[in-house]
Amino acid sequence: MKELLERHSQRITRKIEILKVKSNSLSKWRFIVFAIAIVFSIFGINNLNDYLYVATLAGIIITFLFLVNLQRKVTSALEKFGYLKTIKDGHIARINLDWDNIDAPFIPDVSKHHPFADDLNIVGKFSIHHLINTAIYTGGAQLLSDWLLKEEPVAQQILARQELIKSLKPLQLFRDKLRVVALHTKTRSSKGDWTMEQMLQWLALPQKTGFKLPLIALTILAISNISFGVLALLGVMSSLPLIISLLIYVSVYKLNSHKVSGLFDASFQMDRLLGRFSAILLSVEKFTFRRDNLLNDFLKVFHQEEEKPSTYLKKVKSLAGAASLQKNQILWPIVNLLMPWDFYYAMRLEQLKHDLEPKLKIWLNKFYQLEALNSLANFAELNPNYTFPTFEKRDQESLDAIEVGHPLISVSKKVTNNFRVERGRDLFLLTGSNMAGKSTFLRTVGINLVLAYSGAPVNAKSFNTDFFRIFTSINVVDSLGDGLSHFYAEVKRLRQLLDALNQTHQLPLFFFVDEIYKGTNNRERYAGSAAFLKEVAGKNGAGMVSTHDLELASMEEVIPQLGNWHFSELIKDGKMSFEYKLKPGPCPSTNALQIMKIEGLPVE
Repeated sequence: MKELLERHSQRITRKIEILKVKSNSLSKWRFIVFAIAIVFSIFGINNLNDYLYVATLAGIIITFLFLVNLQRKVTSALEKFGYLKTIKDGHIARINLDWDNIDAPFIPDVSKHHPFADDLNIVGKFSIHHLINTAIYTGGAQLLSDWLLKEEPVAQQILARQELIKSLKPLQLFRDKLRVVALHTKTRSSKGDWTMEQMLQWLALPQKTGFKLPLIALTILAISNISFGVLALLGVMSSLPLIISLLIYVSVYKLNSHKVSGLFDASFQMDRLLGRFSAILLSVEKFTFRRDNLLNDFLKVFHQEEEKPSTYLKKVKSLAGAASLQKNQILWPIVNLLMPWDFYYAMRLEQLKHDLEPKLKIWLNKFYQLEALNSLANFAELNPNYTFPTFEKRDQESLDAIEVGHPLISVSKKVTNNFRVERGRDLFLLTGSNMAGKSTFLRTVGINLVLAYSGAPVNAKSFNTDFFRIFTSINVVDSLGDGLSHFYAEVKRLRQLLDALNQTHQLPLFFFVDEIYKGTNNRERYAGSAAFLKEVAGKNGAGMVSTHDLELASMEEVIPQLGNWHFSELIKDGKMSFEYKLKPGPCPSTNALQIMKIEGLPVE
């Protein structure tokens, strides 16, 4: 996959170089034709007959305009190929975990009490969301984070999302094209433009009413004005009726002028914003998935004849063109004096607002879903050795993972493990040496469960699981602002874990606790840890607890649900290495003193 993407990137680079040469050539020809036009207009006027002069000059101007249009197309193509190269290079960076060349992370607002967001590196810099997210718009990135941070997985939603991701996975061309269009569109915005959120807020404002009566009155008065004016010009009647009619027309117009205030600004902003966003909407609208009824059904809101975006975008453009008359300080008062132009189009704008607001919300919501799904489909394609999880209900196991690995560890350093949670034997005590891989393994299982419940593929050869709620106590830190020590912060976190575990809930809880009670002394740590293990055993859930206290391994004799597993190190010729392989039983060795010795610290 990496080699394929590198070849694509190289081909795009060559195409960009060709387009640059073409653009430079067109610039030279434009200058030459422009110079010829200047010289010809000066010297040809006296040396050629009028017809030949005009025809030749027109030909030169047409040629110049043709070159301008051609260069505009080449420039646009250059820009889009530049975006495409950025996308391909970004794909390569995601495979390499080259964070500096992956788009800046989207940072959602997440509660510090979230059950697993921080401990499993779900969002933020160097997170799984940072790695996966390819959404250009905030709405798509936010939706992806919502899926990854979902606290209670919903089976129907997950299975439906997984099928859509599978359908989108082979459609690399569609995904890349949509991102190119989105990037091209987003760069067209300027400082004073509305955002999509501002647009939706304006559309949601209460609809202005009371147009019909003044519009009827003004229309009648406008007809009267024109009739009286014609009759006055023909000398049939005096101008007095015309003056009275005009005064009444202006008075009625003035009394109702608040109804048309802001007409141009609003319609201009609508046209500008939707004009940019229309390229995205129309790309989705025009794309048909010939052999995939699932995707066609998912995107049917873009294809319904009377409801599709192109229909409403034409109406917006038409209204914006009519409303732009307000900016013509000469023509605008004349037209509105002859007819209630602004009133008519202000009424139509209010009607369009009423129709457009719910449809735009639907289009945006569906587009944001598509962006989030495309992110996960791209993640699936870039990792062909990953697999989509299954959720088959089995009698013996609630989780069965073969060759499960951590997606945020590079392939060259990654070690995979097999892991199974058997029913009735679902509490795991992990012991092991420092740096042997206990914490990483807790995160490995946790982050793959999160991926599974988002609908994404997981870093495993096979992965079958029940649906669990997830809770972690791994990276607990002290809170100086709240006056909490590290130990007390961990105690509060474990209290939250027990509360979640004791809830009457249809979904069991899968919990991960790293280095339990490491902030206190050996005697109290052992007593507290043993009591904790007894308390959580046999509850509505499964759990993994890591510790340095090898004495806790004896709890297997009194807790039937508990199993001992460990990670260990290899020491050869005074050097230490790690296998990072999960092994049954308690850890047979420790390495703290050896590490001290290797680093030159005194050891007795």
